[in-house]
Amino acid sequence: MFVAFLKFLFRWFQRLVVLAALIALGIWLFYIGREHQIFLDNKNFENFKAFEQVNVSINGGEEIELMQRERNLAKVVEPKFEVEAKIFNDDGEISNVVKRTVNLCFSKDIMINLPVFAVSDDGFIVPAPK
Repeated sequence: MFVAFLKFLFRWFQRLVVLAALIALGIWLFYIGREHQIFLDNKNFENFKAFEQVNVSINGGEEIELMQRERNLAKVVEPKFEVEAKIFNDDGEISNVVKRTVNLCFSKDIMINLPVFAVSDDGFIVPAPK
């Protein structure tokens, strides 16, 4: 009788371990598979002046061209991605290239202010527009 009770407890323990593993797998899949909307903003922000032209590439993808006072949208599926911004001067030549890695964690939508992104390692992520 005692052996039967131990088998019963062991089976329930196995089921709880499998259930916990499935829940952890679900959370992990949600984390890595969630689509994020990234708003790219080339507007004046506090003391930072917008660029005449900036081309932005996310994870080495297609470049998005933004002129002064423009905003565009990009979508990524992974929570960690690389942003590369090519900043052009008045003559149309590349004056600066900035690369940074952004980690979103569980944020769904963010906005990257490009004038701040070009000069600062933090503070360039602002809340997304509604």
